[in-house]
Amino acid sequence: MSVPSCYESLVTPHLDDLKKYCIHLTQSKWDGEDLYQEALLRAMVYFLEKEPYPNLKPFLLRVARNLWLDGCRAKQRRKRMPMQALPLYWTDSDYSEVRSLLEWAGERLPRRNLEMLLLSEYFGYSMQEVAEATGSTVPAVKSVLFRTRGLLRKFDPESLRKPGGSKVISLDVERWSRAIMQDVPPSP
Repeated sequence: MSVPSCYESLVTPHLDDLKKYCIHLTQSKWDGEDLYQEALLRAMVYFLEKEPYPNLKPFLLRVARNLWLDGCRAKQRRKRMPMQALPLYWTDSDYSEVRSLLEWAGERLPRRNLEMLLLSEYFGYSMQEVAEATGSTVPAVKSVLFRTRGLLRKFDPESLRKPGGSKVISLDVERWSRAIMQDVPPSP
């Protein structure tokens, strides 16, 4: 049996529950249906590479919840930004500024620290969510974020203009740059 037909047979018993849950989360029929479609699509894409779970309902509900939380966080970030700072599109100069800042930070901070800082400060993840996303514990996340903020306070503004010392992994910088520009946290 092909993956789409196998996936369809596993998902069909849970479609009504998923739709009700999505409408409940969003408190809107229209937004709930959008979330419902996005959750089904994300789950199917996930199962193109992985083996489907025998009990799919909790997984589908978790996918819908995570998508909804990501959307809420994106709205909060947009609310905090002044209207003049919200471009309708992003230009190459916006991208180059984001990328150069991430390269600067990547040269001065360990990869783990940078990822935890971006998830927490930019994407608005809670300590628990950062721990889950990075495969760490909550106390470790708190410790890493505390040390990272301390390191960042030590840098003077002139160090932003000076080249750093260590190499940065360009794939990580590219992944995070795109995530910030698209306002969608990257997958681990």
